[in-house]
Amino acid sequence: MFLSRVEIPWPLARNPYDVHRQLWRLFPDQPREVRQEAEAPRQGFLYRFEEMSPGKPVRVLLQSRLPPQAASDIALLGSREIAPKPAAGQSLAFLLTANPIKTIVDTEKAAKPGKVADKCRVPLIHEEEQLAWLVRKLAEAASVETATAQVHEALHFRKGQRVGKLARVTFEGLLRVQDPNALLRLLENGLGPAKAFGCGLLLVRRV
Repeated sequence: MFLSRVEIPWPLARNPYDVHRQLWRLFPDQPREVRQEAEAPRQGFLYRFEEMSPGKPVRVLLQSRLPPQAASDIALLGSREIAPKPAAGQSLAFLLTANPIKTIVDTEKAAKPGKVADKCRVPLIHEEEQLAWLVRKLAEAASVETATAQVHEALHFRKGQRVGKLARVTFEGLLRVQDPNALLRLLENGLGPAKAFGCGLLLVRRV
């Protein structure tokens, strides 16, 4: 895998919905995603926002299977190959920005013309629910020893004529590896939904 820092000019990234499309330009020869489920193996990349202020270039940390290639109007600030090798019982510091959600029955479906599904996803707003979500997502790979949850301002975006917003939480703490192969899968594929909006990239380091 490769870890890179990238800057995208503000006019190309002011709508967060466009950031994922801009990053795909760094991988012109890679097939686009064909996954049907959020946790299925990825063909592309994961990223997280590092700096995002109106009028300034948007800086992201990008993790990819292939090395990124130069693209016009996008600054590739640096890139290095990484090869994580977690060991059972190892304690690692972790950082994750995610979109913790739950699925509920949509009791207002009848009032929404054209809606087919009778369920919808809603963000988890209480810290204990958010931390419990994190523990569940990591359960097969690692146990959570300590964790904090920092809630961010909603990420507003536009998709065509529709506007939306996304809830994001950054988790930080310590985990203990239980299944190294399962953890490697999470590092490669990410956790949870909204990966196209900079969520799901799990970063770990030795302590």
